Amino acid sequence: MVHVKKVEIFGFKSFGFTNTTVQFEPGLVSISGPNGSGKSNILDAIIFAMGENKPKVMRVDKLRSLIHDIEGTRRGPKMARSSVHFDNSDRKIPVDSDVVEITRELDESGENTYYLNKKKTQRSHVLDLLDMANAGLGQLNAVQQGTVTRISEFTSEEKRKTIEDLIGLSYFDEKKSESIKQLDEADRRLEIALAKMGEIKKRIDELEEERNQKLRHDILERELNRYKAIAAANKMKVISAKKSTKETTLHELTQEMTSLDGERTVLRGEISILDAEKSTLMKSANDYSQAKASLDVEISSAMEQYEIDNSAISASKKRLEQINTRIPEIKIELGDIATARQDIDIKIQQIKDSIESTNEQKNKINTDLEIIDSDRNKILTEQSEAAAKQSEIDSKIKTLTGQLNDVKLKLSKVQNEKDESILKIKSNSEKSIQLEKDIVELTAIESKLQSLINKHRATISELKSRITKLKTRKLKINTDMDELGFILEKSDKAANQYESKIKTVKGFMHEDYTVAKLKEDADKLGIDGLVYEMISWDKKYERSVLAVSSDWIKAIVVKDFATLLGIAEVARTKKLPKLKIIPLDAIPKFKLTLPKEPGIIGILSDFVTADDVYSALKTFLFGNIILTETRESAYNLSQLGYKSVTLSGEYFEAKNGTVVIDINSKISKLTKLISMSSDIDGLFQSISLIKKYMLKKKHSLKKLDDSIQSYSDRLSLSENNFTSATENYSNLKSRITSAKIMKEQLTTRISDLTSRNNIIESEVSTNQSHVESLLDRISIVEQNYASGEQTRIASELSKINSKKSDIEKHYTTIMNEYRDKSSQLTAMQTQDSREKSQVGRLSDEEDSLHSEYLDVETKIQDLEKQKDPKRQILEKLREQEQVLISTSGSSIGEVQEIDDKLKVLSENDKIHTSQINNLARQSDSLTRDLRDLVENEVKLQHILSAFGFDKNMETFDVETIVQGLNSELTSLSALNAKAPETYLEVSYGYRSMSTRKNSLEEERNSIVKFIEDIEKDKRQTFLDAFDKVDKEIRLIFNKMTGGHAWLELQNEDDIFNSGISYLIQFPNKPKRESTSISGGEKTLAAIVFVLALQKLKPSPFYLFDEVDAHLDAPNAERLSTILEERSKESQFIMVSLKDSVIQKAKLIYGVFPKNGVSHVVTYKDKRMPSVKSS
Repeated sequence: MVHVKKVEIFGFKSFGFTNTTVQFEPGLVSISGPNGSGKSNILDAIIFAMGENKPKVMRVDKLRSLIHDIEGTRRGPKMARSSVHFDNSDRKIPVDSDVVEITRELDESGENTYYLNKKKTQRSHVLDLLDMANAGLGQLNAVQQGTVTRISEFTSEEKRKTIEDLIGLSYFDEKKSESIKQLDEADRRLEIALAKMGEIKKRIDELEEERNQKLRHDILERELNRYKAIAAANKMKVISAKKSTKETTLHELTQEMTSLDGERTVLRGEISILDAEKSTLMKSANDYSQAKASLDVEISSAMEQYEIDNSAISASKKRLEQINTRIPEIKIELGDIATARQDIDIKIQQIKDSIESTNEQKNKINTDLEIIDSDRNKILTEQSEAAAKQSEIDSKIKTLTGQLNDVKLKLSKVQNEKDESILKIKSNSEKSIQLEKDIVELTAIESKLQSLINKHRATISELKSRITKLKTRKLKINTDMDELGFILEKSDKAANQYESKIKTVKGFMHEDYTVAKLKEDADKLGIDGLVYEMISWDKKYERSVLAVSSDWIKAIVVKDFATLLGIAEVARTKKLPKLKIIPLDAIPKFKLTLPKEPGIIGILSDFVTADDVYSALKTFLFGNIILTETRESAYNLSQLGYKSVTLSGEYFEAKNGTVVIDINSKISKLTKLISMSSDIDGLFQSISLIKKYMLKKKHSLKKLDDSIQSYSDRLSLSENNFTSATENYSNLKSRITSAKIMKEQLTTRISDLTSRNNIIESEVSTNQSHVESLLDRISIVEQNYASGEQTRIASELSKINSKKSDIEKHYTTIMNEYRDKSSQLTAMQTQDSREKSQVGRLSDEEDSLHSEYLDVETKIQDLEKQKDPKRQILEKLREQEQVLISTSGSSIGEVQEIDDKLKVLSENDKIHTSQINNLARQSDSLTRDLRDLVENEVKLQHILSAFGFDKNMETFDVETIVQGLNSELTSLSALNAKAPETYLEVSYGYRSMSTRKNSLEEERNSIVKFIEDIEKDKRQTFLDAFDKVDKEIRLIFNKMTGGHAWLELQNEDDIFNSGISYLIQFPNKPKRESTSISGGEKTLAAIVFVLALQKLKPSPFYLFDEVDAHLDAPNAERLSTILEERSKESQFIMVSLKDSVIQKAKLIYGVFPKNGVSHVVTYKDKRMPSVKSS
């Protein structure tokens, strides 16, 4: 166990600048000394070393004043130092050392230095180490002068606050404060979230309208695009047909051009070869070549002119042949077309009639659709109104939901309060049951103690009775001894004086002696015995029997009268005194009739017992005596002529006075002894026997004294045990009373809690009813909304939409028919137009061919006329060439041969080139047409692809529909193109915000629950501590005063905003608040309070500075006893002037001043002092 082992003091307060060492031991240590000696400074030195920084606690105005003689003239540095050595063998202080030394130095500049095991450290480190061992500084483990007084003046709130500080409830307050901040932050975030949700909800409503318009626009646009796609598909089909025709033609031209180009390539290859050969020949005949070249040019030119005309003539003739062939074909085609057109006109008329019928149906459907759209618009208007109503209902539901949440929160709080109340009831009930068990156990112990006390009391009574009896016997023996001494003295005188003294002795013995002598010959004389030997009676009737019987109780009993005469003769012979003799056969038989008077018990003979042989004795002695309860009754009977006696022994003769008999007379055994002396020898024998008898009695007296002493010792032990048992019984009674009071308080508390719980249950029921009511209201509002106007509108809208859908399907069917017929009409009209165009074209072609035929004939005639002069020129040139060749030699001939070949080849090349160029021009034209068609086709394909259609879709006339859709699209202006996306984004944001709100609400609820748990834990922790302190106060106060003290909560429902009442009830005094009692009583109550509080957080050691100063001797004694008991668990270092503390302390220190410096004296064995420092 951690305890203060040693304190070393240097220059601290009243201790001078020499080392003073004070050794301590576990248990109770006392420090004493005169006022002003410095005994309290030892405790100040301990708390100074432990880090105390408040000057007032150490009774100075500033820390610098702690230095001894700080204002004196001492040379050298001035400083105060205190070292405290703690026993740390159990390692409660977390330092790996059996001894922990804490040193603090204070210099004259006010600087403090701390050392831990001679190594510098910080004050905070020292405080932390001590706190870990529950040895930190505090007003409860270092109780200074005046602390008890301050505590005695504590208000009810300060008492509560003291318990709170001691058990560290600030931890719960810090947690709660931190949680409240988190709750405020959660509320703020939740409020922001709700505000944002409100704004977003408004924005969602706006975006929903914009989205609906945009969706309507998109639907119309898709429909329009679909119809545009159909129109594009129509155009696509026309373009595809044209493209197919032109592609076929272009393909044929390309093939022909390819073939011609291949032939031309071959020709040009041959020409190149011949040109190469000709060049070779020309080198050998340059002149010939030049001449030939010149001539060739001329021939070639002439030949070209001639060929041109010749070709033109040939082409014209060919064209005339074509015209002659084509004209009959055209006439045939025109005849076929005329026949076909007649059929087309009939079909066109039929289709037009069918289209007219379809138009009528379409117009009717359009009218129906307009009516339906009008009804639908009305319903949509109603739906908007219903939506507004829905918004209002949603607002109501939101309001009701808000109320529901508030009520649920309130219900949750009340439910928690109910649970807490149930826990308190359960806890208090368990305590009450435990108290009941304790009371039963204590009552059983009380019963045992009571039984033990009764046994002790009975034992004491029995022992006292025995002692009394023994003392009575002793007194009787002493009396007998005195009598025997007297008799012995007389007997001696009688022996000396012989006969005269014998008579004196016989005179002393009178009739007892006579009877004794006769009984020696009882058998001879026929004596049955004496009366008192024949009868017996109950102790209750002893006085009555003895009062009536008087001397007859010692009478001789014989059987008959003759025996009586014989005995009388013997008596006369021996000159014996008169005797009372009762002959049994002479006793008459009679029975007394009782008078009817009050107070009669019965005939006295009925209350005396005897053997049947001697029963006549009862009648003789008591048969005529009436036994009564009172003296008055006996007296009244005597006046009536009856003998009577009371239970107390007052005997009344008939019509006479009272006779009271000495009931203590008895037959002396000593007379029997003396009666044996019939002569002087017998007298001496009797004297010897008396002496022996007296010696025996002395031994008996010695035994009696031993027995009396033994019984007295046993009586003393029993009385001590009785006192101890009585004290234990008293303490037990106090404990039982305290337990019963506590049980009554618990019962009251349980009753109050039960009442409060009933109220809480009522509140729970009310709140649950409110919750159910709100849920019902919300359900009703939702049901009314769900099954009311909105349902009807939805139903009507569904019906109208269904009807419209059916009409639109019918309309679509009709439109399909219309489009089919329109398509057929268009096809027929197109075919008719095509036929008409074909007729015109054929007619035009026929006229053109006739005109062309005439022109060609004229052209041929003109060409023939032009050709003759050119032919003549060519012939002359040929002749010149022949002359040149004939004169040019063999090379020339070869050249001429090559030239002929070249001429033929060149001619063919020109023909091919002309044909290729002509085909190229036609191909270019077709390519341009195809390019345009492809571009248009691509554009149309893009349109179809964009709308999700292909060129093979069904087509019909859509111009009217497209116009209507364009008109409706134009009416939807100022659209928000991003409304749908924004609506989705904002809606998603709203859902996220709603999730966030729910999360925030859960977070808030969890914080609220956490705060409630903290409050519950704080409350339970406080109540546990309160109950522990209350229990300790009851036990300690009862032990110290025999009275009662207890704590009461001023407001159990609001513990931490109310106080604690400390109620005191001294024996035979009314209960009062601790602040309303006298000064000494306040001190006692405050000390009890401190001792009870110390049980909450036990410290390994305590420092008490004259806390018992204002206690009287008995209470100081009791306090020292309690501290002695507690010192088994903790060390107590106590400054005190009370003898009780000094007597019970294990170690005692005395402090005395000398030359202004404190000195310490140690009392090792509490008797022999030894000076430890000077």
